[in-house]
Amino acid sequence: MQRYPGNRTGCRSKLKKQRPTIITFAVLVLMSVASELPSRCLYAETPPVVQEPDQAEISRVVTVSLYFAGRDRLALLAEQRQLPRPKNPVAHGRTIIRELAAGPRNDNLRPTLPDSSRLRSFFIAPDKTAYVDLGSDMWAHHPGGVQSDILALYSIVNSLVLNMAEIDAVKILTPDSEPVIPAGHLDLRYPLKADILLIR
Repeated sequence: MQRYPGNRTGCRSKLKKQRPTIITFAVLVLMSVASELPSRCLYAETPPVVQEPDQAEISRVVTVSLYFAGRDRLALLAEQRQLPRPKNPVAHGRTIIRELAAGPRNDNLRPTLPDSSRLRSFFIAPDKTAYVDLGSDMWAHHPGGVQSDILALYSIVNSLVLNMAEIDAVKILTPDSEPVIPAGHLDLRYPLKADILLIR
């Protein structure tokens, strides 16, 4: 049987010319097969996406004015303090009251709430009225007297209303739902508005 070397050379030449076409065809076949795989297989090795925390949830620091009694206990004076401001206004209101109960840092100011004051409950109603319950210990250890009672109440009211746009008035919850505080000077059946005339 006679062989024709020239034909082999011609076949190799044709294969070289057709190689790009063959490679393209092979790639298309592989892509077609991959597209038919179940989605769970395609994404089984995909790592979960880690979401960054919402910046709005992160507390920012703000300057608030806490109102304490002056040395003569005749008026309220503001002490500015840097406090974290969380997104939730209820959390911010609780922080203000607790800082107020802790007393002033300025030696020229006097506390308006007794050391035993503990915040039992605090919430804000849709009508922008804040409800504050400091328990019976506050009144049991309070020195009493008309001016002391007024300064104690309005140190709470002014510190909340004048620092928070979410609050327009404050309802002080009294022991046993009594309409007046134990000293008997102020009627607390209704929410109190801020009183800037007490501020000096």
